[in-house]
Amino acid sequence: MAELQVIVLAAGMSNRMEADNKLLLPVRGMPLVRLSVSNMAMLKDASVTVVLAHAADRVAEALAGIDVRLVVNESFADGQMTSVYCGLAAAGEGSNFMIVPADMPRLTTVDCKALLAAHAAAPAGRVSVPFRGKGGSRQRGNPIILPAEAVAGILDGGVNLGCRGLLEKQPERLFPVEMTSDGFFVDLDTPEAYAAELAFRAA
Repeated sequence: MAELQVIVLAAGMSNRMEADNKLLLPVRGMPLVRLSVSNMAMLKDASVTVVLAHAADRVAEALAGIDVRLVVNESFADGQMTSVYCGLAAAGEGSNFMIVPADMPRLTTVDCKALLAAHAAAPAGRVSVPFRGKGGSRQRGNPIILPAEAVAGILDGGVNLGCRGLLEKQPERLFPVEMTSDGFFVDLDTPEAYAAELAFRAA
């Protein structure tokens, strides 16, 4: 049994991006999805499951040579929560489960280790979520970390519950973790965001 199960969500349609699949766009000399998954695969005592759907064959090809489990979400058009459910159902047993969107180009293994350390200090049964800022400018980030008992609640609740649904029903589970790294808060959803990321890398 892996201590940590990592679920990478790579099934989206890239509707807001002027590209067939944003996860295949180059960042740091490789497809974005390869950059993201490679970082997750370097985490100690972790087993990584990647949830595919849109352009699954090409995304899988971009991940060639990385030791991960690939699963295809046939219901991806019904929303991201179906990919979360699919990934959790396919993953093996673990003490903790980290849900990671694949479109976060600045998220590093160092970032994830910091979040995991904070989660280890959280009260039992809590769901760790990165935040930064205060008041109206407060941001909620990704990834999130769930203990095994919370994952059981999601799987028992059915495909439409999801992580947000669980926290809405059981808000006492939320464990906010203050983080400052951009890695938790930068994703690539639009052409403008991708252009900004390329400019950041070139600076």
